[in-house]
Formats: sequence, C-alpha cells, structure tokens
Amino acid sequence: MGRITNFEGREKRSMRTVWVVLSVVLAFTLVPGIGNTVSQQAAEPENPNIQNERQTVDSATSVDSCTTISNPGRYTLTSDVTNATDDTCIRITANDVVFDGRGNDIDGVGAFGSAGVLVTGGENVTVRNATATDWDDGIRFTSVQNATVRETTTARNRVGLSLVSLRGGTVVNNTARENAVAGVFLVGASENNTLRNTTANENALVGVQLVEANGNRVLDTVARGNEFGVALIGANDNTVRGSAADENEIAGVWLSAAADNRIRDNRVSNRFYGIYLADGARNNTVESNTARNNSVGVRLRASDGNAVLRNTVSNSSDTGILLISSDENRVVGNTGADNRRGIIVSESSQGNSRSNNSVGEQE
Repeated sequence: MGRITNFEGREKRSMRTVWVVLSVVLAFTLVPGIGNTVSQQAAEPENPNIQNERQTVDSATSVDSCTTISNPGRYTLTSDVTNATDDTCIRITANDVVFDGRGNDIDGVGAFGSAGVLVTGGENVTVRNATATDWDDGIRFTSVQNATVRETTTARNRVGLSLVSLRGGTVVNNTARENAVAGVFLVGASENNTLRNTTANENALVGVQLVEANGNRVLDTVARGNEFGVALIGANDNTVRGSAADENEIAGVWLSAAADNRIRDNRVSNRFYGIYLADGARNNTVESNTARNNSVGVRLRASDGNAVLRNTVSNSSDTGILLISSDENRVVGNTGADNRRGIIVSESSQGNSRSNNSVGEQE
C-alpha cells in the first residue's frame, strides 16, 4: 500500500480543512438575522396609476437596484447591479414571488455575511436567470418551502448557492463556479429537494455538498476541478445519480458519516478516489457506477455495512476497490480491467463478502 500512504497525508490535511471550513460555514449560516440591511423596498405603490407605469408588459414589477421584496408578485431585474455595498442586495420576505434576473449580474464587494439574493421564510418563491458574484453567499435560501432556483450563475463568492433548511425545493440548471468554499451547499433540515443539472466547477473545496440534509436527490451533476466533486457529510437517505465527477483533486463522490444513501450510475475520474466512503459511512449502496483513471476506483475506510455492486472499475493506478478498517460490506458483481491491483481488503477489515467480481489487474 505504498502508493496510498504517499498521498494519504495530503488527503487527511484536505479533509481536516474541509471539516474546519464547514464548521465555520455551518455555524455562520444558521445564525438568524444576518444580512438584513437593504437600500430600498419594492412594495406595491398605493397609487394604482403609478403601479401600472412601473409594471412591464408581462405584469412584472421592474427592479433596477438593491431592494426588499415584501409583497407577492413577479419582479424583473432590468440592469446589472455593480459593486453593491449592501449586506443584502435582493431580499425576498414574501410568499408567492417570482424574481427574474433576466441574465443581469448582481455584484457585491465580498463583504462577510453578505448575500446577493436572500430569501427568508415563506413558500413558493422562484429565483431564476440571475447571476450573483462577489458575495459571501451568492444566493441564499433560509427556511423556505416549495422554492425554485433555475438557471442561475454564482461565481467568486464564498458559497455560490446556499440552501439552508430548504424543503420541497426544485433546483435546476444552475452553474456554480470559482467559489471560495463550495458551489452548492444544502444544509440543515433540508429535505425532499431535487437538484438537477447542476454544473459545479473549480470551486476551492466542494462542488455540491450536503451536510445533515436528508431525503434529497442530486441528479445529472457535472462537478469538475474541485477538491471534492459531490460530498455528503452526515447526510442520510439521499440519491446521487447520473452525475459526472471528473478531475477533482481528492474524490469524485465523498461520503463521510453518511447513511442509507444511493450512489448510482455516476461517472468518476479523479486524481485520488473515484468514490470514497469514510468515517462511519454505513448502509450505503454504491451501484452501477463507472470509475476510470483514478488512483483508487472505490475506497472504503472505517465504513461498515455498505454494498458495492455492479460497478465498472478500470485503469486505477493503485487499486480498483479498496477496503480499510471496514466491516460487513458486500462487494458483488463488479467488473473492470487494467487496474494495478484489483480488489484489496485489509487485515483490519472483518466480515466482508465478495462474489462474482472480475476487476482485472494490469497484465
């Protein structure tokens, strides 16, 4: 296991960094009332004639600067907002709101605690076609039900798209890139959300991460050039399917202290690990994934009771499937070729079952 020990030190340092940063992010994100300062309010005018003049042809109220939206309705951003110094630029506190950025940029100055778009409480809020750059959180939803986030771009923020205690949300066709911590962050009591067609590239730590978020679906993600592509930390009963996690430094898909998740039909090709289960990950199913050109295709460390089924693992520079200090796992029906070593189970692992595998080694 010489090659593994060569990069395990870097892996441990990177994972410690992730845990420290996530602890700070989580503590800060869950503090209520941060980012409440706004410059004006987009309430309905009392004079109906004035209201009609402000509305566009499609009955949407025009917005051209930072504001608070406290009434239901449709709102449209009509121009870029550049170098905004407000703690929050677009703050939405009402139910039944559609905010359309129309491709305009909501740009801040990177102030701590700031947000380009902040949606707090309520339900049935849609944010679409908006770009948020240079904020602490580009777009942040907190304690919202039945929200929709569609076709947004978040870049150069601390976190691109921060979803805190979001329930029943639909998050579709969003791009999060070059953010300082994570592209998309789903945290807390976030349940029954669907994240589909997310592109999360070149974020400093994680492309898409779920922290203590349960019962969500992460589908058709592209995560490239991060430390970790998709990460589930203390997150249970989630599905990660149909995603491509390539060229990430540590792992394409990482599960830590996560249980009862389904990792299926993904394609992973990364510097160290394709799919990595660690730190008490249990009862997860890793099935029908394709892992090519990783150092280790599928790795389990201190993870028990998982199923590694029918994966294709090829061209691993160290090991196809590796179990270390992991007990009572099933490794069944996996295939592949041209791995330096096929399947390795360390002496510290007990009670694992292997059958019908053909994870070929290099000739």
